[in-house]
Amino acid sequence: KNFVGKTVITIKAAASKNYKAASKKVTVKVNPAGVKITSAKSAASGKVTVKWKKNAKATGYEIQYSTNKKFAKAAAKSRKVKKASKTKEIISRLKKGKTYYVRARTYKKVAGKTYYSGWSNKKKVKIKK
Repeated sequence: KNFVGKTVITIKAAASKNYKAASKKVTVKVNPAGVKITSAKSAASGKVTVKWKKNAKATGYEIQYSTNKKFAKAAAKSRKVKKASKTKEIISRLKKGKTYYVRARTYKKVAGKTYYSGWSNKKKVKIKK
């Protein structure tokens, strides 16, 4: 079963002769499992082909790319891949000769809310001239 979303955990302590019974409910946010990028290669002039391992329980993937290795907001761009069955995306309109960094994460939609995994490993790729 998929437990992505908010889950309530109940902790119960049994009564003993020295203590009363007690219980505590804790709500935790459960994010989907992440994804691993297997390759990011300059496919053609101004393009990068990104490949990753499939996560069948995800709704889709988010691919982020940037010329800044820390993915500064001004330099980073994102793209959503809405099919969980896809394992490859081609990013185009990139500057020739520049170095880009690429990372990915999964997302899962549950009851109208979207939950994201952590970001994957990042891959460095130089765009062909």
